[in-house]
This record gives sequence, structure tokens and C-alpha cells, in this order.
Amino acid sequence: MNMNFFVNTKVITGADCVKSNAEKLGSYGKKCLIVTGATSAKKCGALGDVASALESQGVQYEIYDKICQNPTVESCFEAGLLANSIGADFIVGIGGGSPLDASKAVAVIAANPGISEEKLYAMQWDNRPLPVVAVGTTAGTGSEVTSVAVITNSKGLKKSFRNDLTYPVLSFGDPKYTMSLSDSFTRSTAVDALAHCVESFFCRSANDISKVLAVAGVKKLLKAFDKIISQGTEALTLDDREQLYNASLLGGYAIAVTGTALPHALGYFLTENYGIAHGTACAVFLNEFIGYNSTVKPELTAEFFDEIRMDKERFKAVVSSVMPEIDVRLTDEYITELSPRWEGNAALKRNWGEIDTAFVNALLRKLF
Repeated sequence: MNMNFFVNTKVITGADCVKSNAEKLGSYGKKCLIVTGATSAKKCGALGDVASALESQGVQYEIYDKICQNPTVESCFEAGLLANSIGADFIVGIGGGSPLDASKAVAVIAANPGISEEKLYAMQWDNRPLPVVAVGTTAGTGSEVTSVAVITNSKGLKKSFRNDLTYPVLSFGDPKYTMSLSDSFTRSTAVDALAHCVESFFCRSANDISKVLAVAGVKKLLKAFDKIISQGTEALTLDDREQLYNASLLGGYAIAVTGTALPHALGYFLTENYGIAHGTACAVFLNEFIGYNSTVKPELTAEFFDEIRMDKERFKAVVSSVMPEIDVRLTDEYITELSPRWEGNAALKRNWGEIDTAFVNALLRKLF
């Protein structure tokens, strides 16, 4: 039995958890940089809550609100320089996966003035990153409880690093922040959480703990998906939103053990080149991923569907019903052009069986 597990993050969830735990923010220093996007953190109330909590503890702060979806390394360097210039003691990331991932990179850059992009990704850091406090505002990323930062590099490609030093030291999860999410964003982030759970379960590196977490996350998601399919996302109550958020955390815990697999590996180019939301871009490949594992690991696949108490065809229908539709067509020339991305790809190596470039190209031709 493999019960190995490490997540170096204190997690506090529930209504008004930021306000009621303001003193914890004051324990990381007297100056901080808030890293967030332009509007969502304000709209959902998270930025106001964090600002009030910091002020109540006498913490001075500056706001960097230029983080966009799929954050660029350039914006992270800009924010890192700002954090360094104000003498920030810690970073507060507010938002979905983009601001939270960016906050981890900013924490590294701020603590290592003059670091190059290459050394950032290679984790060749002379100094320990600044502490990061994460405030989640979507139900899908799981970045609140992982050490992973996915940042678009200077070549326009999504590239990640993960290090035990980049786990947030503290994460807040108040489901009320997710109530203002649009229908498409709710669906995309929810299927991102589902992809995390499913991919983790089928990773070579999965263990007894990660599989339990993944299954628990899937069960919570499927319950919410029933309501989304029958009534739409506008019918989701605060309790429903809390279940989605908790499922997202469970998925984050699971991939903290295993990393992600085929759907995430293949989904990145759809986001980079077609503007498809990250969760949707990954979920596009989920049903094929299930079919693949049914062939190479039939016993594991049977175990998965027995644990979630749903048959394979019903599960695939639910995935198709929940995720937003996309319309992408790929030429053979473009598929060939993508081929170098699959060679030595770490996420593809985590899958059972052998997934090579020829397999991926055939899959892309089938789907697009």
C-alpha cells in the first residue's frame, strides 16, 4: 500500500473565511503585493475582503492587476519587479488558476532579482521564494493546494514548473466568490476539476491516497453536473457552488501527488492558439482518455467506474453535456507541426501504456 502524501499548504474554507482569519495574513510580514486580474477579484468581492483584512493587520499593500488568462512570463517579471521594489514580504494571489499560478512565479522572481526566464523554469533559484497566500475565486484550478505554476513563456507556449517551495503557505476558499461566475466559466472550470481527478486516478504515479481523493472529487462533481444538465448553472445555489469548490480542492490534492496526464498535455495548444478556456481544452480529450485506459488498463478502468457508481457510457455522456462546445478544425500540416511537443512530454509519460507522437497525431486527426 502506497500512502505517500505531501501538501505544504494550510487551507481554510467556508463563509467569510478571509475576514475571520485576518490575523493570519499579518503573520507573514508588513508589506505585500496582491497579484490578480483586472476585474473578477473586484466583482466577486474577494479583493475587497483581502484589502480589509490586510488593513486590519496594518499590512501595507500594492495591487498588480494585469494578470490575464494564461499568464505570460513577461507579466510575472513585471509584477516580481514591483514586489521587489516595494519590499514585499509576501504575495497574495487572488483569482482562478491564472493569478494563483502567476503569484507563485512572482514570488520566485521577487526573491531572486535579475533571475532569467530560463533559470525560473529550471528552478535554479538562489533564494527561497516569498510566501504565497492564495485566495481562490473559481472552482476548478486546484492551484490553491499545488506547487505547480503554468506560465506562458516568451515563445507563447504554456510551460510549467513545480517545486515544494512554491506551495502556497495559506489558501482561503470562500464559495461565495464563485457565485458571480458566468455559465461558460462555471462549466469550463468544473470540467477542469473533473480532468484533474480523472487524470490523477489513471496516472502511473497514483497511490491509495490520491485515488481516494480523485474519486471523492468526481462524486461531488457528478452530483453538481446533474443539476447543471437539468436546470443550468444559474440554478446552482451557494451550497452547490461549495460542493464544486470542494471538488476542485480534492482534484488539486490528487494532482499534487501525481501530476496531470494526456488531456492536460494535449489541451495546452488549444488554449494557446485557439483561445479555448483551459478546462474546456483539457476536457475535450477526457472521453478519449477513458477509452484509451479501457484498453490498456481494463481492471483499473473497471475499478474507477465501480468507485464512482456510474457506467462508462453514462459518464461520457455527462462530460459531453457539461463542457462548453468548441469548433476547431486542424489540418494535417498543423498536426505534423505540433509533433515535437509530444516527444519526451512529461505528462504523456505518466500514462499507462505507450503514448507516442503517432498515437497523438492519430487522436488529433480523429477529433479535429
